Amino acid sequence: MDRALISDIDNTLIGDPAALDRLLRRLAGSEVHVCFGIATGRHLEITLEVLEEWGVPLPDVLVTAVGTEIYYGPHLQPDSGWSEQIARQWEPDKIREVLAEMSDLRLQAPKNQRSFKISYVISPDKSGCVRQVEKLLPKRGLFAKAVFSHGRFLDILPADAGKGAAIRYLAGRWHWPPEHILVAGDSGNDADMLQGGYRGVAVGNHSPELEWLRGKPRVFFAPGKYAAGICDGLDYYGFLNAEYRKPGGR
Repeated sequence: MDRALISDIDNTLIGDPAALDRLLRRLAGSEVHVCFGIATGRHLEITLEVLEEWGVPLPDVLVTAVGTEIYYGPHLQPDSGWSEQIARQWEPDKIREVLAEMSDLRLQAPKNQRSFKISYVISPDKSGCVRQVEKLLPKRGLFAKAVFSHGRFLDILPADAGKGAAIRYLAGRWHWPPEHILVAGDSGNDADMLQGGYRGVAVGNHSPELEWLRGKPRVFFAPGKYAAGICDGLDYYGFLNAEYRKPGGR
């Protein structure tokens, strides 16, 4: 596989059954060998349930839990090298202790917590506290990053983790040039992968959190919503063309 399509799931890959079917048929019928991957905030078990519900074949690579876990199909083999890399200086107990001081944060259900992800909910009118969190973590000597999405979800990850970081790791491991990776998303936790120098696609139903990327190099704002937007991106970049060799890109 000499190129990869990696998409967020919720409100990007799924949301429009007809558009999803059209996208999957295009990938299945492509004359080039494309690695199909997903990058999602959901953890692995829920991810598999959602993909099955929507009739999506098991991807070649799954980046889950906001880029803190990587698995390879068809046997869902975890990438232990990635786990070891992001585990450095990760202190989840101390992070929870420090953030317990902030009354505007509420921990999500235990099922949404992972080894390298601490997840909170914030009331929409309290979203300003995200900046406080971003300042507080390094002030307390904690090597972690805050990822805000959908106007109310806050995930605390190892500083070296995230969807964008995971895709950079994959690109290095599998020797994919940046121009041979197309990424698609709709929300704030997709921002780091959309601005990673790949072929980025913000689908038409994207959240306002991505508007600051408009006009950035190699970030295409598709007119189509959900998977139709991904199809727009494939056409815009000519990504499935057999002769695709565009090191500069558009």
